[in-house]
Formats: sequence, C-alpha cells, structure tokens
Amino acid sequence: MIRIDAVHIDTFEAGASLAAHRHANAYAALVIEGAYQEISLDGRYDCGVGSLIIHPHFHQHADEFGSVKGSVLNLPLPGLEADLSGFRVLTTSNSGALIRLAHDDPEQAGFAALEEAQLCEPVEPPIWMARFTALIAEDNTASDAALQCGISPEHASRAVRRWFGLGPSQLRREGRVRRAIGALQDGASPAQAACEAGFADQPHLTRTLKAATGLTPSRFARD
Repeated sequence: MIRIDAVHIDTFEAGASLAAHRHANAYAALVIEGAYQEISLDGRYDCGVGSLIIHPHFHQHADEFGSVKGSVLNLPLPGLEADLSGFRVLTTSNSGALIRLAHDDPEQAGFAALEEAQLCEPVEPPIWMARFTALIAEDNTASDAALQCGISPEHASRAVRRWFGLGPSQLRREGRVRRAIGALQDGASPAQAACEAGFADQPHLTRTLKAATGLTPSRFARD
C-alpha cells in the first residue's frame, strides 16, 4: 500500500514497469516527461506529456513505461471529490501552469486538476475480450466465459493478464472490491455491501477488503 500525502515527482527509466499496486490516498498523476501506459480494470490508457490521471482512493493499477525515461508529478487530491469523479484520464490545457501551482499551493492544484475537462478514452480491447471481461464481471467462470467467446480458457487468461495486468479471477475480485467500497461509502452496512458486491457473506467481504486495502469495511464509511 502506497500513500501520497504531498506533491512529489517520480522518475522511471525507459522500459520500467510497475506491477499492479494500490494507493491509499486519492491523487492525480501529471506526466511531465516521456510516456507510459496505465493498466487497470478500467482498461489500458496511453499517457504522454500533459496527461493527467485521476485516481480515487485505493485505485489499483499497473504501469508500463516506453522507450524513453518518464517523469510523473503526483498531486494529492481532495478525497471525496476524487471518489465521486472516479478514475479518468484527462489532457491538460496548460500543464506548465499546473506544475507552478503545485509548488505554490498543492491543495489548490488538486482542485484545479479535477476541473480539467478534456477526457481521454482507453485503448480499445479486442471485441472478444470486452465480452469476456463483461461475462467475468457477471460471475461466469473463466472457462464458461471463454466458451461463450469461442476461445480457449488458456488463451483468454493469458491475453487478459497481458491487457489488464490481472488474471480473470483477479479482475472479478477487483470489481467486487470496487463495488463494495462504493456501497460502503454510500452508507450501506457491511452485510448490505457484501450482498450488493457479490461476496458470499460479510466475513468474505471483510477478509477480501482487509487483504486488498488493509482496512475493515467500517473504515470506508464516510463521516
């Protein structure tokens, strides 16, 4: 688990990659040098200089950097606003101004980041993969989903892991974690959240959330 509590710059060598990881705090990543792909349950996004990636609390993602060195300015974000807006990738109209503002007033820079409006779309996956992941989200097994898509389970699992950075069962679990966190933040009880998110019962939800985030369901309730 990684916390982002202050403005800082991360630099990555060409060809670097970060396996799937999760940040405890909401934050925005502004690409100021190089390029990379952000990979998560939300898909694959091409991020270059000027891209602004909004991460809600506990968003899980992986990163793959290209043939040149990359640098990313990380900005802490107002948590509630970031959670309500959800994950998204934007293109900034004036990244230089945002960088200057970040050094002078990090909190205001976070709000300014959320106001950016030029939304970027993810890289389109193969048609079969979009259907396969939708079936997985509906609690079909990987074997059944692959059969319905006319491909082998082995090929589906390998391709999905390359595309999303997660295997089929991990994709299903991450979807449930996100739904449960959203339900808890909206005021659902742990038992209700477990039911809404597709967990077998409340203890199952508690174990999974604890493993994924280090927190119990009650910690996600908004004040």
